[in-house]
Amino acid sequence: MDSKPPLKEPLYQRIYNALRQRIDAGEWVYEAILPTENELCETYQISRGTVRLVMAELEREGLVRRERGRGTFLTHVGPQKSAQTNGHPTISFIVPYVRDSFVSSILLGVESAARINGCAVVFNHVENDVDKQEIALRRAVQRGAGGIILYPVNSKDASPILSELIQQRFPLVLVDRYIRGLYTDFVASDNFGGGLIATQHLLSLGHHRIAFLSWKEMATTMEHRRAGYRQALQEAGMELDPGLEWEVKGYPEIDQEELEKKLAQPNPPTAIFAANDQLALAVQRAVRSLTVKNTVKLSIPDDLALVGFDNLDISAHVEIPITTVAQPTFEIGRLAGELLLGKIKPAVPSAESGPIQIRILPVQLIVRRSCGAINQ
Repeated sequence: MDSKPPLKEPLYQRIYNALRQRIDAGEWVYEAILPTENELCETYQISRGTVRLVMAELEREGLVRRERGRGTFLTHVGPQKSAQTNGHPTISFIVPYVRDSFVSSILLGVESAARINGCAVVFNHVENDVDKQEIALRRAVQRGAGGIILYPVNSKDASPILSELIQQRFPLVLVDRYIRGLYTDFVASDNFGGGLIATQHLLSLGHHRIAFLSWKEMATTMEHRRAGYRQALQEAGMELDPGLEWEVKGYPEIDQEELEKKLAQPNPPTAIFAANDQLALAVQRAVRSLTVKNTVKLSIPDDLALVGFDNLDISAHVEIPITTVAQPTFEIGRLAGELLLGKIKPAVPSAESGPIQIRILPVQLIVRRSCGAINQ
């Protein structure tokens, strides 16, 4: 019996395979605009109907996104040619803002790990803007970064590109805070433990009305510090008072007027645990302002003990040096760099590749005058 001739592959399937090969080969970068329907018709000598069938299939698989009036965009992060510095990959470090020593210290740690391995770091801040963060992430991929270290704007915006990068196993490490719903490498301080020891310290000084001060839109870091604050109060047998959990607007400027109103209310707290040193410094300014206005007579630490978090460079050099919880910021950056390089270059010593890793580093309470425990 004669064998049947092989079935001819459908035309749309052949065009689909051709485009898929070009996508997988990295011919277009993430968010690049693909050729128009007319251009594809001319290139492959096919009808517009066939092109639309192919594009519909690519879109169904999540490889492209079609926008009416704009075109078809690649949403697949394929193999990219890494940007090279003397033959070594480049690391992109993206942060929400640069307004104190916290970010610069992390950067120094990242650069330390990169330098040892012959890599360069490209630094980018996004002005605390989620849309600008999205653009920075896209550019990092498009420009061929070997990996990305991201200090996220917040903990709630899992953007499409972040989800895609994780799905494609693109080398990515988060620092300071994680993003809810994303499962990726993460390096941070022990924020819960820091909140616990800060509050326990104030309790040990005899304070029973301790306020917790934070931003209105808290990232996971502040949530964990608040959890430590609550735990310390509960362990001391004290009831939680929602009226002592204060929130103020914090970016681009702290709402000083709102903070002054809280400090001037009846039955004020005798101590404040501020969720970061920026807030602790704002408390000092607010107390000074109220004194000048003769609104309320307060002094730190006699009437109000104060503890911050971060140990910014300035915190030890203000008029009343701030007691604070020190984060190992350099180590956060160095370890994040090592973890990222372990994904880019698995042979890097002491850097593990493979499963997701979460590294939580210990913190330290630094006692200064603002809490009232010492006089100098």
